[in-house]
Amino acid sequence: MSGSLPDDTEVLIIGGGLTGLTCAVLLHEAGHSVIVVEAADRLGGRAHSLRNPVSNVYLADLGPTWIWPEAQPFAAHWLQALGLGLTPQFDTGDTIVDMATHGSPTRHRLPGMDGSYRVDGGTTAIVERLAKRLPGSAIRTGTRANRIACEAETIKVSTDNIALPAIRARRVIVATPLRVAASAMNWWPALDSRVTHLMEATPTWMAAQAKAVAIYDKPFWRSKGLSGRIASRMGPLIEAHDHSGELGDPAGLFGFIGWPRQARHINANILQSAIITQLVRCFGEEARTPDYFHIEDWAENIFVCTPTDVTEPPQHPQLAPSLLRKALWGGRVFLAVAELATVSPGLIEGAFHIGSEVAKSVSATLR
Repeated sequence: MSGSLPDDTEVLIIGGGLTGLTCAVLLHEAGHSVIVVEAADRLGGRAHSLRNPVSNVYLADLGPTWIWPEAQPFAAHWLQALGLGLTPQFDTGDTIVDMATHGSPTRHRLPGMDGSYRVDGGTTAIVERLAKRLPGSAIRTGTRANRIACEAETIKVSTDNIALPAIRARRVIVATPLRVAASAMNWWPALDSRVTHLMEATPTWMAAQAKAVAIYDKPFWRSKGLSGRIASRMGPLIEAHDHSGELGDPAGLFGFIGWPRQARHINANILQSAIITQLVRCFGEEARTPDYFHIEDWAENIFVCTPTDVTEPPQHPQLAPSLLRKALWGGRVFLAVAELATVSPGLIEGAFHIGSEVAKSVSATLR
């Protein structure tokens, strides 16, 4: 392109989560020049794993956790292609049912989680394997796109990175949560009002959720005939599961926090102790002193969650309107997030699927 900037590219992808990276890998391997800009200081978006701060050993997933390979062949295919194995979710033993205001939790044998698997090395391993298939120069973290403008021959994207203030591309893929893209980016000319309305109305799956992880020296609950599962109305965790390695090392539990975002924020100084108290109530004194404890509150992440996500009740992703899967601005800008997938919307498989579909569509317009 005449008059091009050094960082001009055929395809610019805004967002380095699973969908954006899937698009980038497929387009790069199809021979197109690609740049990925990611606002955060790391890739992955909601796919994020906790690691030991000293040894860097994988401990737990802080975002999506499970794959169901028999029901999700598309995800199974991608994980195999990336050379990643799967470990079945441990679910042997009783579940602790923590429902009564007065009295102790009780043990029950509940239906198992057959078919649920975790990715070996965590979901961050997926991110790393995808990123390795791209040239290092194609990835720019800490670079937040704040304006998308349609020019005569290119799309100009402005960023908050003073070292990379603008990038021009023939095609742009917006792979950030749709509500974030609608509210935090300036579109010129303005998008069709129907598109903007649908973007603002599309919830980001699990955007306002918070997860807690407790790591121990051994999975002591297993020797008690417990699966590590908790079902609770008492909280703070409304649901918990074993999150240990296949052989029990590292040993861990993770749970979803039932307190709403405002309550988590106001009571941040007591939330950890309240969760530990619940784990002791359910599993005994051995749960009182985890080696490592972490809370990941996605509602505090401005690159994932918007005020609308916080105020709405959580709902499982539904099939999004087809208008959002159509190219914008004469086939030059594409939306690509897991919530737009027609297969497993909002889930890891959905991210792979919509990423693949959008990459094919973009490549076809560049031939």
